[in-house]
Amino acid sequence: MERRIIEKVVKASGIEKGELILVHYWGEDDKLQVMHDFCTAVARTGAFPLPLQQSRKQNKEIFLALQKGSIPDKYYSIFDQVDAVLDIFAYRPVVLDYQLDEEQMNIYRQYMGGIFQALKGKKRFAQIRIPTVENAEEADIAPEDFINRMEKAYDIDYDKLRKVCCDKIAEYRKANSFVLHTGKDCTLKLVTEGREWIADCGDGDWPCGEVAIAPIESLSEGTVWFKKFWLTDCGVYQDVILTISKGQVIASNKEEINQFLSERPDNEKVVCELGFGCNENITDLCGYTVLDEKMCNTFHIAIGDNTMFGGLNSARLHMDFVGTAQVEYTLIK
Repeated sequence: MERRIIEKVVKASGIEKGELILVHYWGEDDKLQVMHDFCTAVARTGAFPLPLQQSRKQNKEIFLALQKGSIPDKYYSIFDQVDAVLDIFAYRPVVLDYQLDEEQMNIYRQYMGGIFQALKGKKRFAQIRIPTVENAEEADIAPEDFINRMEKAYDIDYDKLRKVCCDKIAEYRKANSFVLHTGKDCTLKLVTEGREWIADCGDGDWPCGEVAIAPIESLSEGTVWFKKFWLTDCGVYQDVILTISKGQVIASNKEEINQFLSERPDNEKVVCELGFGCNENITDLCGYTVLDEKMCNTFHIAIGDNTMFGGLNSARLHMDFVGTAQVEYTLIK
């Protein structure tokens, strides 16, 4: 990742002079320069970096050696003074990619749980995926294609993006419900009255560029069509129609998707999010939600948990579906 882009990302994340920033790097030593480049970029803003590496290789050695009770509670107090977090992924975080015995694994879970509890509630928590071969494999995209897409998505005018997101929210706050017109005759109504729009344009999930809201969970009704539909761990389908009733996805025109739905508890079928992409440097869908949901002129709905952004549905799953639609909304009277 170019230093030029890293500096753009750090500036756009909202770092302020005098802050203490945890630069939390998930990756091996061969890409450690990325962490150093982020630390330098933080310093250029007038803030101060606190680097921390989570290496699978090194954590394996450490947690094979640690005994129960070895992690003192005072370790987590290190993070008390941290103002914000840059979570930088060279590969999937937390996952060790190897098996420890149960006792050692419990120590590792305690360690990770303690860190995330200590960082919970910081005023900003940015999750930044680095364009790497490892992340490409996780996304199931050819590495060269993945890296090109990610670098392009990061290399945008963040001031312009923020304005686009803020303008959309100013417009959408005037509405109490939305209707998505998709395909030939599919319409889906979502009620948003009383809920707050959020903008992801620098301090959330990167690459960034969307506005989103948690619709009223029990009131979504209708059908929605997707030209191409990616279902995690199941497959890719064409011309998919989902039927939503009383806020839940109850059926599809595809047998495989109906099988997936039949295996989900009710709370994992709730339509929990409505969002619109705003990143003009993402120009086509690829099946990787982190990119697709930010694509300009797309909408996405999600099923599952929305408690992190103003909703009431708690679930273990959060899954986004991205498409294009004609958007209509009803103004608050």
